Amino acid sequence: MRYDVKNVLSEFNLLMEDIKKSIPQEYDAFLAEKSVLTKDGRIKAKNKWLLLLVASVAAKCPICIPKAVERCLQSGWSKEEMLEACMISVLVGGSSAMTYVTLVDKAIDELKK
Repeated sequence: MRYDVKNVLSEFNLLMEDIKKSIPQEYDAFLAEKSVLTKDGRIKAKNKWLLLLVASVAAKCPICIPKAVERCLQSGWSKEEMLEACMISVLVGGSSAMTYVTLVDKAIDELKK
């Protein structure tokens, strides 16, 4: 299966720069909200990134997955922990969500290099 994780991230970042230029106030508001929601609170930031990964699989978002995997790796989650957590998405999303777990596996392997 062709899924170029680094290309997906690179293209996403370019597109986000275009959005930032077009609507800077809204873009900054989005980043501020994201920052507040992903920092340590009652739930540790590390756990929030794992939750975001699970949600990305459940939402079947091929762009969200590598971003979440990247943050999970930075937070110290192992491949096995991430894949186990993503299997919860399969309970919610059914067997079609399993195809997105394969994208998680690929993203982990490519981003760990």
